[in-house]
Amino acid sequence: MQTIFSAKTLRIAALALLVAVLAACGRNDIKNGTVDADNVPASYDLSVKADKDGQFDFDGATLTPEDLRGHIRYLNETGKPVHAILLTRGEKEKIKNTHVAALASISRDLKITAYVTDNDGRTKVIKIVE
Repeated sequence: MQTIFSAKTLRIAALALLVAVLAACGRNDIKNGTVDADNVPASYDLSVKADKDGQFDFDGATLTPEDLRGHIRYLNETGKPVHAILLTRGEKEKIKNTHVAALASISRDLKITAYVTDNDGRTKVIKIVE
């Protein structure tokens, strides 16, 4: 009976350690490709939210990165230029590095400044690497 109790205790301890390690790995901080924003604009030309599978939520519509790029091009062509875009956390989805990478690609190609409000509430600017 004593060895059964020890084995159960050992399994519970191992499971608790595994959960603690996984929780430590799942930090809410967006690190890759962003730096703290010095001059945060008072308003943004376009604001999108993070959605599942690396997609974006714009006014209730789910957009792929290609769709978002096309929408920004459309706005630029119709005389409503986009100079600054803000990415915020979605209702059901946290901002992931896939969102940041897609927005960095869009901002590099279309020459706009992209900002992200990370999961801790800090506003950062997305670095563009040529």
